[in-house]
Amino acid sequence: MFGANADWQPQTDIRDVFTAVETGRARWGVVPVENSAEGSITITLDTLATASLQICAEYPLRIRHCLMAAPGIRQNLIQRIASHQQSLGQCRDYLDKHYNGIERVAVSSNAEAARIAASTPGVAAIAGKTAATLYGLEILDESIEDTRDNTTRFVLLGKHCSTRPTGNDRTTLLVSAPNEPGTLFHALEPFYRHGVSLTKLETRPSRKSAWSYSFYVDFEGHVEDANIKATLDALRQLKLDVKWLGSYPRAPSQEQGRSFESAPAPAKTAITGSVLADKKIVIIGLGLIGGSLARAVRQMEPRCRLYALGRHEQPLRQAQADGTIDGWSIDAAEVCRDADLIVLGMPVLSIEQTLRELAPLLSPRTIVTDVASVKGAVVEAAKRVFGTVPATFIPGHPIAGSEHSGYGASKPDLYQGRKVILTPLPHSDAQAVAMVTALWRLAGAEVLNMSVEHHDEVLAATSHLPHLLAFALVDTLSQQGTREEIFRYAAGGFRDFTRIASSDPVMWRDIFVTNTDATVAILDEYMRDLTRLREVLLKRDADELFKIFKRANASRDVFLAYSKGQKPKLPE
Repeated sequence: MFGANADWQPQTDIRDVFTAVETGRARWGVVPVENSAEGSITITLDTLATASLQICAEYPLRIRHCLMAAPGIRQNLIQRIASHQQSLGQCRDYLDKHYNGIERVAVSSNAEAARIAASTPGVAAIAGKTAATLYGLEILDESIEDTRDNTTRFVLLGKHCSTRPTGNDRTTLLVSAPNEPGTLFHALEPFYRHGVSLTKLETRPSRKSAWSYSFYVDFEGHVEDANIKATLDALRQLKLDVKWLGSYPRAPSQEQGRSFESAPAPAKTAITGSVLADKKIVIIGLGLIGGSLARAVRQMEPRCRLYALGRHEQPLRQAQADGTIDGWSIDAAEVCRDADLIVLGMPVLSIEQTLRELAPLLSPRTIVTDVASVKGAVVEAAKRVFGTVPATFIPGHPIAGSEHSGYGASKPDLYQGRKVILTPLPHSDAQAVAMVTALWRLAGAEVLNMSVEHHDEVLAATSHLPHLLAFALVDTLSQQGTREEIFRYAAGGFRDFTRIASSDPVMWRDIFVTNTDATVAILDEYMRDLTRLREVLLKRDADELFKIFKRANASRDVFLAYSKGQKPKLPE
């Protein structure tokens, strides 16, 4: 969560993490609380009951397990397999199939298992790839977890958390009650009465007396929300022992949990949001994309210095008035000269001129990134301005948006669970890549790396072509003699298909002008398919139409599955 620049203090037991934070040896602690396949981490729940710490944040992480052993050991010589109990459970089917009869040894952590495997002949370990590197082990098999979406939810612990409501929060309570008839009913009734949505309910022995229990409750909302306050008051009136464990921003759903491999940052330079605390960030262009990023950063890291540059004063004044930015200007020299990180939030054809204005203001340490939908044109613009792409210029593209535009359409959760593609070049500065990655992860996005060329090809097919077709269809129908009747009686299908034709014409003009080759390539392929479809229609070939529609339907289901973090079988 904090990256390699943090001063990490590995602990051998989850309880030791709590102790380190409570005694002041560590400012924060990160512990697992539940796994999508094996359920709750009971030692974490039990320790929360007595600890004086709060949950400050959550982080769902996609877990991929590897089987590893000392170099040269053959699989048929493995006598024992060591790992944390949770990891052994997450790989149970794999072990039953491939290592049935081999002793399984539960240890305090996967790192401890790797250490044992490195020093003990005949012992293999289940752990992540990082453990293999640290302990010099050879990976015998990868991705051995039993479920494809194996995800663990981690929480950040601290002595004092002062997270403000974001509109998308989670609260955790511990409710203790005697073993009496109707206790659970009475404890849950206030949640129903005040419209609070429960997301988790876990029962654990209270350890106060025999057969008394505590209920761990996760629910949507913040302790400062009116309905949550009313619920807590109702619970206290029932004379139940209620311990508030924290209210914190909800992370993307566990189906969209981040993976260890999803955004490979350069070694030993990964940074996350905390490093932005004292940085000056300037967003140029406070529209939907830039405004939403500013709102997200302000909510998640209020300590950073956030400024905006634009041509029109009205949205800049509005952003300062609502507390999103600390200051603004229409003059680049006033806000950009001492910036740590600059985000270019304008259409792609405007980037070159903006870079020319920025060039004399940038220091060697200033990191610059952009949000344009075409990366090849951005890279070429940087070359024309600087002679070469600076190592601190990291092209980027958030895969998020709306048919609406302007600061008034921006929202802080626009990037939650969405993807952001970075296209660093071979000579890009690793620290700069890590800083930009941290920025987008702070906004709730999943960050992926891709080459410039591949990005433009993929986006031409998945984004640019659909927008081109939507614009073309609306334009075609608008020129029909009966266009008023067509638009008046158009059904939901027309509305859904053409929604994106409401997008900013300037932005999309720039995209198609700068990504012409990739867009035309996929457009030509689509036109060939349309011609074939036209022939099928003229023949009234019902069977062939059904095959085409069925294939398209199956492909759509695949897309929906991927959007939920699943990995479905591709249609033939």
